[in-house]
Amino acid sequence: MSAVAAKPAAGAAMNPAAMAVGVVLTLILLGVCYSIAPGAGLMALVGVIVGGVLIGFGTHFVPVGGAPAAMGQAPGIATGVAMLAAGAGLAGLFGGAWAAEQGLTIAVITGGIGGGLMMAITCMMVNFVYVFGMGIPSASGKVANDPITGDSQAEYKSQGTEGHGLPFISFVGGVIGGLLGGAGGTLIYISLLNLYEGALPTLMGVPAAQVMPIAVSA
Repeated sequence: MSAVAAKPAAGAAMNPAAMAVGVVLTLILLGVCYSIAPGAGLMALVGVIVGGVLIGFGTHFVPVGGAPAAMGQAPGIATGVAMLAAGAGLAGLFGGAWAAEQGLTIAVITGGIGGGLMMAITCMMVNFVYVFGMGIPSASGKVANDPITGDSQAEYKSQGTEGHGLPFISFVGGVIGGLLGGAGGTLIYISLLNLYEGALPTLMGVPAAQVMPIAVSA
């Protein structure tokens, strides 16, 4: 399933040591960015943070099933969160980089569409494999009815499993996660690109045209 139909659950207590390390690293990054470029550096850091939040939030919508999904014992895509998040982010980044010259808003929207399209194609091919390759229907054991279509799930779910295949609600959740991941990846790329274009010529003492390949590839 995905966060679209997930039930709220109590979270574990946050680790104080990890929080302290995160705060220290954030302060270090703020200092480095301010020393390199007082204005653009801080804006780039804000863009990276917001983009990272979008990617992290989008992972909650991605229907990851892992190894149980590969054996038809759980709904979702038979892979891990990192692979799908990276795929959505990279697909969106390529789309956003293509539209970088059109401005930040257009680039982020284009990146989100690229990430969402990647997840839509992935979910469609996964369902083809499940239905026609493994011969299992798409059903979830988390909900009695699909929240969007209203289709009943119990009749199609095998006993002893949490469901199998990729129900429609999981498909929608995957596309939403791809949109957020692609937009976040593009926002990070554009923020860093603007920082490099403004800071690298001064730091390296060369014309801006000579550092463009470095800025784009970095």
